[in-house]
Amino acid sequence: MIAAAFCVIAGVLIGDVATPLVFAEALERITKLNSSSHLWHTFGTLVILYAVLLLLGTVTWRLAGWFEWEAATRSFVRSISLAFDRLIGLGYRWHVDHPSGEVSSTLSTFSWALMESIDQIWWGLLRIFAGCVCAIIVLLVVAWPVGLTLAVFAVAFIALMIRRSRAVTEASTRFSAAHTAAEGAAFDVIRNVLTVMSHTGEALERERVDMLLDGSVQADLGARRVFTVTRTWMSAVVNTMSWLALFVGVVLALHHDISTGVVYLVLFYSAAVSQQIIESFQVVRSLSRALGRATKLVTLIDTPPEVVDAADATTLTVVNGGIAFKDVSFRYTAGHPLIEGLNLTIAPGEHIGVVGPSGGGKSTLTRLVLRFMDVTEGEIEIDGQALTAVTQQSLRKQISYVPQDPQMLHRSVAENIWLGREGAPDMERIIEVSRAAHVHEFVSELPEGYETIVGERGLKLSGGQRQRVAIAQAMLKNAPILILDEATSALDSESEALVQAALWKLMASSTSMVVAHRLSTISRLDRIVVVEDGAVTDSGTHAELLQREGTYHKLWQHQSGGFIQ
Repeated sequence: MIAAAFCVIAGVLIGDVATPLVFAEALERITKLNSSSHLWHTFGTLVILYAVLLLLGTVTWRLAGWFEWEAATRSFVRSISLAFDRLIGLGYRWHVDHPSGEVSSTLSTFSWALMESIDQIWWGLLRIFAGCVCAIIVLLVVAWPVGLTLAVFAVAFIALMIRRSRAVTEASTRFSAAHTAAEGAAFDVIRNVLTVMSHTGEALERERVDMLLDGSVQADLGARRVFTVTRTWMSAVVNTMSWLALFVGVVLALHHDISTGVVYLVLFYSAAVSQQIIESFQVVRSLSRALGRATKLVTLIDTPPEVVDAADATTLTVVNGGIAFKDVSFRYTAGHPLIEGLNLTIAPGEHIGVVGPSGGGKSTLTRLVLRFMDVTEGEIEIDGQALTAVTQQSLRKQISYVPQDPQMLHRSVAENIWLGREGAPDMERIIEVSRAAHVHEFVSELPEGYETIVGERGLKLSGGQRQRVAIAQAMLKNAPILILDEATSALDSESEALVQAALWKLMASSTSMVVAHRLSTISRLDRIVVVEDGAVTDSGTHAELLQREGTYHKLWQHQSGGFIQ
């Protein structure tokens, strides 16, 4: 960037300062020609100097272009990398609250806006600023009244531009926000097209997107009105400046205060400065639009992450795998606790089931253990180490997690099973866990086997197939702690029986926490806890809980025979 700026300024000095001075000197010599004048003696040095300036100018501008392009390209890539890193670090709840389509559109818009901003600053503002300053300095030396006139009006123009640029930027930001909302809505429909089609919502969604697009048009027209008013004021300033500079120059020439060469410089620089100042507003407008498009992403990622590692966070070391919930409370919003004063101890190697009514906080407990969110009060410990005192990465490395609705990346089956592991996929290990998780059976029938692309979010696979892939992922990870959140909910009875056998193998060497609505999934576990209204209301083995007239007994009665009442 610095090299590009240096070359741009050098190019301006060569093309906009040195070259006009050569022409002015040539005019001076032309006015003094006589019969004894010799071509080479009179103009030789100027011809050579002009050729050297042309060569240096060409080299300088090409170098400026090369340096700026490399810097801009690297900045483009780095901006995506940094923004992506910040976005994925904003946490689970942030991404739940922000549509992925709109976030993706904002990231793409920001990246190109950055490229445009760099171009506008280097090839626009820097070039124009250097050219105007150099021109005014030269005129202050050779014809100071003209130089002073240009300087005064240039300062007035800059003051006006600064005052109006805020309005232009705000208008551009409103347009960008409206356009991004429309684009994000379109992406959201495309990504969930099956849902829209099944509800015959195509026409309504088209109307919604058209309405949002119309809003973006109105916002752009509003920005155009602001631009037009601003451009009118600035044109008036520039036209007045240009006229006065020419008038002062003519007066000086009539009084023989300046020579022919200086007259040329006055005319050349007055026109050049006027043109460049007019051009600068167009550059500022383009830059304002780019900044407006970039503003939304900057605003998004300027949000501090909800879950952060402590400054002195250590690496979690799991020896036994015991988990303890100590007076844990959690609330999404103030005054509405989802979990309050919960205490639960899971012994090393113990396999517990978590059941209870929907909305009672079962899945939230699993997310708290994974630190997708932090507890509001209390503490969760693993082997006596508080989760808030260890790094998130080291915590999640020690936990295998199978969610209720696994979502695959748009990659091959093998790559999805290998997710989170370094190096190329080890097909021998992948096939081994795939057989254990009963993935191998359906993958063998796919067109390209393990190289089959599963589609966005894994939608080319059925729900049961995605869950078996997620179980294979957990088996491959083989972490000392296992969390299953409705891991068999999308399986038919036959598949569930097969996968349960695989899960027992998976749980054999781990401390396991299994959330389930289908009680048949957890009846063989060491212990079952009932969670209602954010608190543990009962605990015991399957047989013990059935002997009590409690919530578990009612749930079991509702599901007996395969019916839910």
